[in-house]
Amino acid sequence: MKFRSALRRARDAVRENAIPGLFLQALMLGFLGLYLWSDGMRHFLEHVARLKQGSGFAFGILSYVIAAAVLPEVLRVIFFQRGRVTWKNVRNFLGAAPMWGAMGLIVDLLYRLQAVWFGSGSDFWTILPKVLVDQFLFSPFISVPVIVGWLEWRDAGFHAGALREIFSLEFVGTRMFPIMVAGWCVWIPGVSLVYFMPSPLQLPVAVIIQIFWVLLITTLSERKAAVVQALT
Repeated sequence: MKFRSALRRARDAVRENAIPGLFLQALMLGFLGLYLWSDGMRHFLEHVARLKQGSGFAFGILSYVIAAAVLPEVLRVIFFQRGRVTWKNVRNFLGAAPMWGAMGLIVDLLYRLQAVWFGSGSDFWTILPKVLVDQFLFSPFISVPVIVGWLEWRDAGFHAGALREIFSLEFVGTRMFPIMVAGWCVWIPGVSLVYFMPSPLQLPVAVIIQIFWVLLITTLSERKAAVVQALT
């Protein structure tokens, strides 16, 4: 029954994120078109690539903190809290920033290693193994457990007792598995675009996709929370 419940939760998560996912994929196609046919976009991305190469691992750390820890709280303050910053916004940021900075470093390392393992080409047979490693090894065994587990622990006040639940099979089935399945619908096309790009641009493009995803998910989750609050 727990397995069936996990499957139902995964199905519901896919349905809930279907429209945002399709919208994000359309944005990714538009971004790819601009990269292929717009000189202005290519010149801009060349500047970003030079910035990334010049700053080393600091680029991944800072860009992930800004995209995934700062941006959600800024959106909440501007659009849902009438410009008022609360202690909860500060706690959310302080609790999420270390984890997202670490993830930015880890993702940068992953992209560098993938280039060593499989090369830096943009052909199908170079991109395919990178996508498979990324989405079916790195994501389910590293990124999703770390991100979901850490944010759950943060929301529990970093109490040691919450770790027992986070490391349980029930948590994996009810929380991590649905998020993983829903994420595949967005991030398999997303990382395909990432690995199509030249190596210096892969992390910046991943950050751009992350920003769009954060914009969508933060807006939708806050609106859903507001509706629930209004009905209770």
